[in-house]
Amino acid sequence: MTPPGLPRLGKRFVSVQSLAKVRPVHWMILVVVILAVDYLTGPFIQFPILFLFPVALATASQGRAVGVSVAVLLPILRLSFFVEWPLLASWTLLILDTTIDVIILAVTSLMIDQIVRQERAIQVLQGLLPICSFCKRIRDDDGEWRQLELYIAARSDALFSHTFCRDCGRRQYPDLVD
Repeated sequence: MTPPGLPRLGKRFVSVQSLAKVRPVHWMILVVVILAVDYLTGPFIQFPILFLFPVALATASQGRAVGVSVAVLLPILRLSFFVEWPLLASWTLLILDTTIDVIILAVTSLMIDQIVRQERAIQVLQGLLPICSFCKRIRDDDGEWRQLELYIAARSDALFSHTFCRDCGRRQYPDLVD
């Protein structure tokens, strides 16, 4: 069963955690390849839609500021290609087109950042958790038994404080708890 909102790749799911593992060199190489293909195909075949991929990867892995920076720089770098190419359109139209590309990519970057932040905020434990009836330790994916607090803390942003309920307080400290 596919978790909601996660595209499936083979037998694995693309998650925010896996996107966060993308290193800057990965999306930078993608930028160079897209710009090179765009330059080599000339002014008649354009690939600015492919700019979405490095912008998305940069935003998911490096954050909003880097993602928006990439979203602004890519169309501007592409605009510089027109210095080498014979102009078929006016510079006004080219600058307007570049501005629209920047706006679309920046908004996309902001939306991806919002989705990444929401996904990190949710971090819900899903499915069945095998838990020991006696010691309350949880068996992880490797078959190791982990303390409940450590298991949940490793998979969420939850923090724990230890105290005791009224019933346990009465059993453990009958003189102190009424």
